[in-house]
Amino acid sequence: MDMYSTGSLLIWLLQIFVLETCMLLLAEGGEVERRISHSWNSPATAKFCKSHTWFNRHQLKLCQLHPDIIPSVTQGAMAAIYECRYQFRNDRWNCPISNVTGVFGKTRLRTRNPEMAYLQALVSAGIMYDVTKACGTGTVLQCGCDRVFGQDNPNVDWKWGGCSDNLEYGNHFTETFIDDSTSKKTAADLMAVQNYKAGRKAVEKNMGIKCKCHGVSGSCTSKICWNAMPKLRQTSETLLKSYTQAYHMMYSKRSLKLRPLQERNRNPSKTDIVYLTPSPDYCEPNKRHGSVGTHGRRCNKTSDGVNGCRLMCCGRGYQTMLRHVTESCHCRFQWCCSVECETCSRVEELHVCN
Repeated sequence: MDMYSTGSLLIWLLQIFVLETCMLLLAEGGEVERRISHSWNSPATAKFCKSHTWFNRHQLKLCQLHPDIIPSVTQGAMAAIYECRYQFRNDRWNCPISNVTGVFGKTRLRTRNPEMAYLQALVSAGIMYDVTKACGTGTVLQCGCDRVFGQDNPNVDWKWGGCSDNLEYGNHFTETFIDDSTSKKTAADLMAVQNYKAGRKAVEKNMGIKCKCHGVSGSCTSKICWNAMPKLRQTSETLLKSYTQAYHMMYSKRSLKLRPLQERNRNPSKTDIVYLTPSPDYCEPNKRHGSVGTHGRRCNKTSDGVNGCRLMCCGRGYQTMLRHVTESCHCRFQWCCSVECETCSRVEELHVCN
């Protein structure tokens, strides 16, 4: 066999290999699609959705359509609750919510005060944040990165690229999941929807640009940038400012809308937090107001703020206790490669509200 015939035979064999590979991939793709379609309507999906007892009928239907997004919804809501606890850790009301059912479902807190308004906004932001991140990581199938960029500016040393956060999809799904699950007819529902929107607007308002350098040996010969959401901590701090300036609203039976209690106030914007009832003092336990009281709370003897013993304990006084703390100290690095520490003891003074 001459060289020409050998070459033709190799090309023919290569074509057969490529064709068979393509057919196999198409078959596997169809099988994957069938498995996905089946799993989305399977008894396992129905059982998974019903296990979320805080879902209402609207949310249950969305779960059955998009079960892959639901973990991001739960994670986002819980991240918001933890962030709420951090922001209010030194206040009488320290966000004593243990799980998502405190915000959604039949057992949710039904308070209408500024603290609940803040929590509603933050939970909306948290869900939007996690759903949007899931799009970028490929965790969910129906969305991906946002590939719509602005025009490159010749006056800057970077270009658009990478995986921008798909804020549009995150906002749309979160709005569909929580805003549209309310009737939007009662005063409480109108308050919640306003605060849900304010939370998502806070994420949108703090969007920024992240960049990554590319080059040999760590040099930055080219820089690619994309749009990125802020950390949830930054969003929670933005909402905390809105909380301190929250609008006290009342329900108008004539217009079926909320309006400011003080007529001289302007109507709240989409970024403003609103509430319907003033905050209690949170000194005593009250399930109706979501208060666990301040009995047994630690306080700061030297502080004049809300975390100080005078204000935190609501005038009931406090007890001082001593405890021995053992910890590592005087640590030294030993070559090679360990760290040796001494053990030190100290007495710590604690102050606890009566």
